[in-house]
Amino acid sequence: MIAPTLSRFEEAVSKIIESDSVADIEQFMEELTSYGVTEISQLEESYAGCYRDEATFCEDLMSNIYSSEMDALPVWLQCAIDWELVWHQSLRHDYFTVYFDSEYYFFNSNF
Repeated sequence: MIAPTLSRFEEAVSKIIESDSVADIEQFMEELTSYGVTEISQLEESYAGCYRDEATFCEDLMSNIYSSEMDALPVWLQCAIDWELVWHQSLRHDYFTVYFDSEYYFFNSNF
Protein backbone atom coordinates (compact mmCIF):
# COMPACT_ATOMS: atom_id res chain seq x y z
CA MET A 1 0.00 0.00 0.00
CA ILE A 2 1.29 3.47 -0.89
CA ALA A 3 1.43 5.93 1.99
CA PRO A 4 -0.70 9.02 1.39
CA THR A 5 1.11 12.24 0.59
CA LEU A 6 0.42 14.98 3.11
CA SER A 7 -0.25 18.58 2.11
CA ARG A 8 1.90 21.31 3.66
CA PHE A 9 -0.96 22.10 6.04
CA GLU A 10 -1.25 18.45 7.09
CA GLU A 11 2.53 18.27 7.58
CA ALA A 12 2.42 21.35 9.80
CA VAL A 13 -0.37 19.81 11.88
CA SER A 14 1.60 16.57 12.06
CA LYS A 15 4.58 18.43 13.54
CA ILE A 16 2.42 20.26 16.08
CA ILE A 17 0.69 17.13 17.37
CA GLU A 18 3.82 14.99 16.89
CA SER A 19 1.92 12.26 15.08
CA ASP A 20 2.15 10.72 11.61
CA SER A 21 -1.28 9.12 11.92
CA VAL A 22 -3.52 10.36 9.12
CA ALA A 23 -6.57 9.80 11.35
CA ASP A 24 -5.05 11.95 14.11
CA ILE A 25 -4.11 14.68 11.65
CA GLU A 26 -7.60 14.72 10.11
CA GLN A 27 -9.28 14.80 13.53
CA PHE A 28 -7.11 17.73 14.64
CA MET A 29 -7.71 19.54 11.35
CA GLU A 30 -11.48 19.18 11.79
CA GLU A 31 -11.21 20.98 15.12
CA LEU A 32 -9.09 23.74 13.59
CA THR A 33 -11.52 24.15 10.71
CA SER A 34 -14.39 24.66 13.16
CA TYR A 35 -12.46 27.70 14.47
CA GLY A 36 -11.72 29.01 10.97
CA VAL A 37 -8.12 27.83 10.70
CA THR A 38 -7.99 26.40 7.19
CA GLU A 39 -4.65 27.58 5.83
CA ILE A 40 -1.04 26.99 6.88
CA SER A 41 -0.45 30.73 7.32
CA GLN A 42 -3.35 30.92 9.79
CA LEU A 43 -2.01 27.89 11.65
CA GLU A 44 1.49 29.34 11.91
CA GLU A 45 0.21 32.75 12.98
CA SER A 46 -2.22 31.47 15.60
CA TYR A 47 -0.43 28.51 17.24
CA ALA A 48 0.66 29.45 20.76
CA GLY A 49 1.86 26.15 22.22
CA CYS A 50 0.90 22.90 23.85
CA TYR A 51 0.27 22.68 27.60
CA ARG A 52 -1.20 20.24 30.11
CA ASP A 53 -3.85 22.79 31.20
CA GLU A 54 -5.07 26.36 30.81
CA ALA A 55 -3.46 27.55 34.04
CA THR A 56 0.02 26.52 32.93
CA PHE A 57 -0.49 28.27 29.59
CA CYS A 58 -1.61 31.48 31.32
CA GLU A 59 1.27 31.50 33.76
CA ASP A 60 3.80 30.86 30.99
CA LEU A 61 2.29 33.49 28.67
CA MET A 62 2.12 36.18 31.36
CA SER A 63 5.61 35.34 32.63
CA ASN A 64 6.97 35.78 29.10
CA ILE A 65 5.11 39.01 28.39
CA TYR A 66 5.49 40.58 31.82
CA SER A 67 8.72 38.96 33.03
CA SER A 68 10.18 42.00 34.78
CA GLU A 69 6.84 42.92 36.34
CA MET A 70 6.30 39.35 37.55
CA ASP A 71 9.84 39.20 38.96
CA ALA A 72 9.19 42.45 40.84
CA LEU A 73 6.23 40.93 42.72
CA PRO A 74 6.92 39.34 46.09
CA VAL A 75 7.05 35.54 45.86
CA TRP A 76 4.02 35.15 48.14
CA LEU A 77 2.00 37.26 45.70
CA GLN A 78 3.30 35.41 42.64
CA CYS A 79 2.11 32.17 44.22
CA ALA A 80 -1.32 33.63 45.00
CA ILE A 81 -2.33 34.24 41.38
CA ASP A 82 -5.15 31.97 40.28
CA TRP A 83 -4.01 31.24 36.72
CA GLU A 84 -7.09 29.17 35.93
CA LEU A 85 -9.24 32.17 36.81
CA VAL A 86 -7.06 34.35 34.56
CA TRP A 87 -7.86 31.94 31.70
CA HIS A 88 -11.60 31.90 32.33
CA GLN A 89 -11.91 35.60 33.07
CA SER A 90 -9.61 37.08 30.44
CA LEU A 91 -7.59 34.96 28.04
CA ARG A 92 -10.24 32.52 26.80
CA HIS A 93 -11.66 35.39 24.77
CA ASP A 94 -8.43 35.80 22.78
CA TYR A 95 -7.38 32.15 22.56
CA PHE A 96 -9.05 28.86 21.82
CA THR A 97 -7.94 25.36 22.67
CA VAL A 98 -8.00 22.04 20.94
CA TYR A 99 -7.91 19.21 23.45
CA PHE A 100 -6.11 16.31 21.83
CA ASP A 101 -4.31 13.29 23.22
CA SER A 102 -4.56 14.51 26.84
CA GLU A 103 -3.05 17.93 26.08
CA TYR A 104 -4.35 21.39 25.27
CA TYR A 105 -3.15 23.07 22.09
CA PHE A 106 -3.56 26.85 22.26
CA PHE A 107 -4.29 29.13 19.33
CA ASN A 108 -4.73 32.90 19.18
CA SER A 109 -8.21 33.70 17.88
CA ASN A 110 -7.01 36.93 16.31
CA PHE A 111 -5.20 35.50 13.29
